[in-house]
Amino acid sequence: MPRLRDPKRTRRKVLEASYREFYRHGFQGGSINRIVSAAGITKGALFHHFAGKNDLGYAVLDEFLLSAINNWWVEPLRDTEDPVPILRKILARFIKRVEEEDPESGFLFNGCPICNFAVEMSPLDEGFRTRIGAIYGAWRRSIYEALKRGQKKGTVRGDIDPGAEASFLVAVIAGSASVGKVAQKIAFLRSCIQVARKHVETLVPS
Repeated sequence: MPRLRDPKRTRRKVLEASYREFYRHGFQGGSINRIVSAAGITKGALFHHFAGKNDLGYAVLDEFLLSAINNWWVEPLRDTEDPVPILRKILARFIKRVEEEDPESGFLFNGCPICNFAVEMSPLDEGFRTRIGAIYGAWRRSIYEALKRGQKKGTVRGDIDPGAEASFLVAVIAGSASVGKVAQKIAFLRSCIQVARKHVETLVPS
């Protein structure tokens, strides 16, 4: 019997292959031919779902990387009035993930995928810049709002600046992953996250 077409599954396969390709080779260095081959589809099928390479990159940001931030940060911190224990768990989960993943396909070798897109494409394309800005904004906002709720509840020090703290934590994660891909040493990433975890502990009222 002929296989039934499944447009949603095909689109998902294309996005997964595109994410891996752009993460490993960069957006400009990413190859449509390699994406088609990895997804096991034809170019016609790819262009049925996406108008072009930029459209594909936008979808990776909108549907993969924003979703990752929602999963890792936004949802765990949503509505909490005691964010420090949750931030501690997020950072522990992050370093565990780095230690368990294949070095050549993960943070240790390739850095932060959001930061990679930001450095490469933000100066070149407004569509990328605005989408990356929205991702960073959602990331920072989830931390900021949780810290504000914690201040109101008394679980977070009242003298800290929640916005500055949120920006600092985002910078630590994205920056350490990007510098870490040059060092190629898990110890570097681990030490950066440990410093972030120690800093998070200082947010609790004495």
